[in-house]
Amino acid sequence: MWSQLEAFWPAEEMVRDRERLKDKISDCYKAAHPTGQEPSAGDAESWRESVYEMATALKDLGLGQVWVFIEYRVDPKMNPIDVVLAGHHPEGGLSFAAVELKQWGTVERPTVAKHAKGLCAACRKPDAQALCKGCAIDRVYAPFYAAHKKHPAVQVRANIESLKQHHSMFDDRYVHLTGAAYLHNLKDPQSQWISQVMPCPGIRTFTARHPAKLREFLKATFGPADGADAAEALLQRRRPTALLTSEIGNIVHGHTQFSLVDNQLSAVNDVMASVREPAGGLKKVYVIRGRAGTGKSLAALTLLGDAVRDGYQARFVSGGVASRENFRRGVPRGYGKTFMTLNRVADKLGPDEVDLILCDEAHRLTERPMKGSFYMRDGDSSVEIIVSRARVPVFFIDGDQRLFDNEVWSQDLLIDEILKLQVEVVPIDFDRALRAVGSSTYDTWVKRLLLGDPLPWRAGDGTDEEPFELYYTDSAARMEKFLQAKLDAGASARMTAGMCWEWTDTSGTVPDVAPEPGWARPWNADDTHDTPGVPKRYYWATDDGGFGQIGCVHTVQGLEYEWGGVIMGPDLTWTGAAWALDRNHVKSKAIRIDSDTILTQRLANAYGVLMTRSIRGTVLYSTHPATRHLYADLGVPKL
Repeated sequence: MWSQLEAFWPAEEMVRDRERLKDKISDCYKAAHPTGQEPSAGDAESWRESVYEMATALKDLGLGQVWVFIEYRVDPKMNPIDVVLAGHHPEGGLSFAAVELKQWGTVERPTVAKHAKGLCAACRKPDAQALCKGCAIDRVYAPFYAAHKKHPAVQVRANIESLKQHHSMFDDRYVHLTGAAYLHNLKDPQSQWISQVMPCPGIRTFTARHPAKLREFLKATFGPADGADAAEALLQRRRPTALLTSEIGNIVHGHTQFSLVDNQLSAVNDVMASVREPAGGLKKVYVIRGRAGTGKSLAALTLLGDAVRDGYQARFVSGGVASRENFRRGVPRGYGKTFMTLNRVADKLGPDEVDLILCDEAHRLTERPMKGSFYMRDGDSSVEIIVSRARVPVFFIDGDQRLFDNEVWSQDLLIDEILKLQVEVVPIDFDRALRAVGSSTYDTWVKRLLLGDPLPWRAGDGTDEEPFELYYTDSAARMEKFLQAKLDAGASARMTAGMCWEWTDTSGTVPDVAPEPGWARPWNADDTHDTPGVPKRYYWATDDGGFGQIGCVHTVQGLEYEWGGVIMGPDLTWTGAAWALDRNHVKSKAIRIDSDTILTQRLANAYGVLMTRSIRGTVLYSTHPATRHLYADLGVPKL
């Protein structure tokens, strides 16, 4: 697979060292290529001519400190972007531009009378009399290819969406991102029509016949300030496409593709500053709050690695067993001892014995440490144990993920309990969704859906596409077929369900989950089974073979995969105005909650956990027709 291709210099350096840098670009290309292949003659000519033209234009305008990234690619599946420019906007703030470079010397308008290659299926038909609207504006005819090609501006739009998908900085409304196409060889008067067509709003196409217009675009996009910090941001603020569990070792070692952003970075820096301070004074207790997918576990694992590498004693505790065991399995040799159960922290550690305790999924802690399923020892609360054993205690919490009656710690109750211990609480909020390809749209949609105040699904309008894919279906079998195709293509995929079917088996083979006639699948197995090819419970979400069983909230909380299917059962259904509870179909220990209002909220929390495990896309299925109609009315595409 392609590796990241990083060939970037300030524009003035590219002009000054043109001959030297063209060889450097070729070397970067060869190093990034899956087989070390040399660039084509066309690529080399583009770098020698097109990129040089762009760099010269910047230098002539006094913008030589704008950085030029060539053949920009940060993900193996990403189409390379000819040029990405990085600098400062004339009105302030970072500014970036994706530029598609073409060496075309002529281009013709699209028409069915020319070769049909490159047109849509309808326009390729022999009896087609005219182009459809899409082909008419999105295509051009390139005679040297004897084929229709995408209008360069359409390619620019795709490049801009790719940058948004792979970089968290573009979530910030104060960061400018634009794009343009530049045909630096196109002087033919009969071909200038291409610059008068704008298939994508706001994306201009410039030609060699009108060089002043390109310069106007560059002057409007960049100021003369040094763009080094913009270049650094482009290099550092990359949104991860890997699963967290596949990167645990790299995260702890400090050289991962995951980047800490905004409050994540501030939180890690602040906590480590407290760890490095000498003991004494008022103890600080950090409470880091954030919804699912906002990077709490990433920050916790980063802190674990930073502390251990700096020689401090650190421990990782979690209210979630599955995530803790997956993290323990993924860390490098020697880090396993840093993972402890709450019971062992209580029994084995004395007051302030370790420098740092990281408590992930604090919302799942019981009031006191448990032995067995029901017995709870008297004495200190779980919160008091963690606070007393570490010089710097850190809690990571999401109140929307509390599920059962013994999960008592809301954000407010957690802070109240900490304050009773005469320490200082330092609250930090993680408010940016990172998991669902960084989709704040999907994060908001799920939250509003389960609050009973649903929003229409906004998948994009053709100019600003939503990177996360959401679908619904009226068939569990169709959902499985769709996800199986993703699995066959090399992605990770899992199916989960609400806990509203009996769990009669522990081997992962008995089809207990039967949401529709003719289709049933087993629940995930437990940790004592010996069924070949079936993962243990804690590793169902991450090990091969998990797709054959249905996971529940116990086995996915704190974990993730690329594609997910969620089966909603009759325990929680949509009435047309609100979510309705049916206690007869609640098969989990949540049934111990006496209040219908609280139980309804906890079931919604559970489905919220299931819906926010995916980083690429989710398919929703409900056994209840009115709930499926809700998805349709909200504009969710149907499979």
